[in-house]
Order: sequence, then structure tokens, then C-alpha cells
Amino acid sequence: MNSPHLAIILLSPPDNGYPLILENKVAGVPVFKRLILTLQRAGIKEFLVLSQQLDEREIKVHRKDIEKDSRFKSLLHWHDRTEFFEENNKERANSLTPSQPFLLVNGNLVTHQKVVKRFMESEDNNNPAGIFCLALDKPGGLYLLPPTKFSTLSHRNGAEEDEDKVERIALPADTNFYIEVRDNASALEAEKKLLRYNKHHYHQFMDIWVNSLFSRHISAALVKTPLTPNVLSLFGLFIGFLSGWCFAQGDYLSGLAGGILLVLTAIWDCCDGDVARLKLIESDFGEKLDTICDNLVNVFAFTGMMLGVSQTHGWVQALTPFTMLAVGGGMIFAFIYFPEGGKGNFFRHSEMYDVIQTLASRNFIYVILLFSIGGHLNWFLWLAGVGSLTFALALFLARRQTIKTAVSDS
Repeated sequence: MNSPHLAIILLSPPDNGYPLILENKVAGVPVFKRLILTLQRAGIKEFLVLSQQLDEREIKVHRKDIEKDSRFKSLLHWHDRTEFFEENNKERANSLTPSQPFLLVNGNLVTHQKVVKRFMESEDNNNPAGIFCLALDKPGGLYLLPPTKFSTLSHRNGAEEDEDKVERIALPADTNFYIEVRDNASALEAEKKLLRYNKHHYHQFMDIWVNSLFSRHISAALVKTPLTPNVLSLFGLFIGFLSGWCFAQGDYLSGLAGGILLVLTAIWDCCDGDVARLKLIESDFGEKLDTICDNLVNVFAFTGMMLGVSQTHGWVQALTPFTMLAVGGGMIFAFIYFPEGGKGNFFRHSEMYDVIQTLASRNFIYVILLFSIGGHLNWFLWLAGVGSLTFALALFLARRQTIKTAVSDS
């Protein structure tokens, strides 16, 4: 069955009133707008909002707010639920009657687009006439209904009378969540769950088990501010500059401070991405800026280490490994990001791709911290110089083999 392109949202006032879901922000975005944008990211292209106890003026105000949002790219219909199904509006209702299965969602729902997408694409919901629900221990939340259920929405949610016939789609428990915002407590719980769910974005070992433990709490505060992810990326660059300056001093305490600040850049580097995803404002420019800042932080750190080592061990002991590192690092950067862009995309179909994702990561920052604690940053500089040349050679050979394979296959 094809994925649905229409979502019908039933919007009813919570006990605390509509401001709880129309104005109150969860992770930087109002609850209802977050739902619309989340469904859009899951593949929904058209929305029909059926609200209760909102007059025409309020509907117009909130609809305009969504439509003028640069993130919204879909078609939005918004009507009073009772009036929509009245006899004199029958023609309008008929014009919006879906011909394919559609999503039915409560307007106070907070979830993630990956959850919605997995639900819609599940192999278990391949019966066009079936009624499906995202499996949890309670009814409601997210339904996939056949077109014949559209007319029943005038007085119920389209599945109430058939709740015992609903087929529940089971998704992995660790990647499946939704919560209905009914009061301030559930709004706070929704934000916490979104922050925890964000951890599934990470693939690097230290990001998953260390950096995200700290960045999650920092990001929770940052999403409540007007700071943009790009500003956060630039601030992380400033922290990286301070780290390099500390390394350049050449004494033990400054080296230790540089190592700690460098670890802070790794934690902070999670925050700009967290904020972008939580506020639903990721962009290609932001991703490129983040990549540039990450690489400049590395330049600051290694240049600072070279200057610091030169003060304690002389210029030969500093410049020799630094030159090796600069040559190897430049080759690695060229092999990884060119000609296809993206980290290692050229090697995506080879075994080298997983190696790139492991080695070309922030994990090495914690190795630097260990060497700075031990007071042997000069050892790390040599290790990095030899290691970068070795890795660059491995990438060169893998690249040549990939090209040979592609030519022979063609």
C-alpha cells in the first residue's frame, strides 16, 4: 500500500485551554505546529484540521501563522469540525474526501517523523481497507484509516466503534514514542522524550555514550533561547580557538586546559545539531558550516599543540610531526569529501566507509585529553603525524581499488 499523503488532525481544547498546544512551546516549537511539521517531514503533503471551540477569526490567525512559516511546504485546510460536516457544506466536505487511506491524528500529539514514517511504511498495514494504530498500551494517538471512515469523523474519531478491530503496528520499543500533551506536566515529559530520542541520531561511540549525556541538558536550555544552530556552531569555533591558545602556551596546566576545552567542543558540537533537529530548522548551509567549524577546530588544536611543543622540545620536534600531520590531514580531507561531498560518500559501497566513519570522528579528542593529562602532547603529535600519513595511504589505495572496480564493472 502506498504511503498516505493526507493527514486529518482532530483539534480539541485541553482542560488548560488552547494556548497549551497552540502557543506553548515544546523544544522551541509550539505543540500543534510541531505536529504539522513533523507529519510533513514524514511525507504528508496535505492537511485537514478539524477543530472544536475555535471561532473563524482564531482559525484564520493560527492558519496564517503556519502557512507563513518558511518550513511549511504543504497544503493546509482548516475548518470547524461541526460546520464542516453540515448539510449546507456537503459539497466542500465531498471535495476533500480522500480516495486513499489517510492518517488520523489528535492535535495534541508529540512524536518524531521517523516514528510516523516507520508506522506508515510498515509491511503490516498493507490492507487498504484495514484500520491500523501505532501500538502502545492505550488507544488513540496515530491511526491509518480507509477512505470509508472519513464520513464518521463528524461525530467520532473514525475508529472508536471499531477499536476492537484495530490492528496495532508494533515498532521497536526504543525508537517508538508518542505523547499527548494534556497539561503542563505532559508537555514537559514530551520535551524530555524528544531530547532522549535525539540520541538515536548519533553513531560515533563517544557521542552516544559520553557527549550526548551532557549535550542533552545543554540543548534543553538552548532550545528555549533565540540562538540559532549556526550561531552555536560559531561559538563552538571560538571554544576551539581558546583550546588551541591554551595548547600553544607549552606548560602542563595550559595543555590540560586545552584538552578539557577541546572535549567541550565535542560536547558543544552535538548541541548545534540537537537544536537544529529539535527546532526543525536543519539546512544544507548549517551542515556545511558545522563541517567547516569542526575542521577549523582541529586546525586550531593541532597548531596550538605544535607551538606548545616547540617551546618545550624545540622546533624540529614540533614541525616534523606537524608537517606530517598537515600533509596527511590534507590528503584525508580531500579523499573523504571529494569528489562526491559528504563524509566518505565516495567509499560508501566499500569496507573503507565504516573505517572512515570510525576514524574521521570526534573520538580522537578524548585521546588528546589523556595525553594532556599525562603531560605528553608531544607524543600525541608524533602519533597523529604518523597515523594521518598511514590513513591517507590506506585511503589512496582504497580509492584506486574502488575506481578500478567501477571501470571493470562498466
